[in-house]
Amino acid sequence: MNKRVKNTLIGTLMYGVIAYIVTYILDGQPVWNLVIGMALAGFLSYGFILPYMEKKRVEKNNKRTGET
Repeated sequence: MNKRVKNTLIGTLMYGVIAYIVTYILDGQPVWNLVIGMALAGFLSYGFILPYMEKKRVEKNNKRTGET
């Protein structure tokens, strides 16, 4: 499995589970809108935003050191 796909699945599950636990502790019952929203945020973060930021960071490092 591709590293990006694995990270996306793990991030989605991680954000969703953490949101479930936090809302269960705070409200006594899970708030499903928040859980689904946080799972979506994890998907977008690990699937699109973080890989883009990593690519830009690597390009900047290569430009600074003179590598291609």
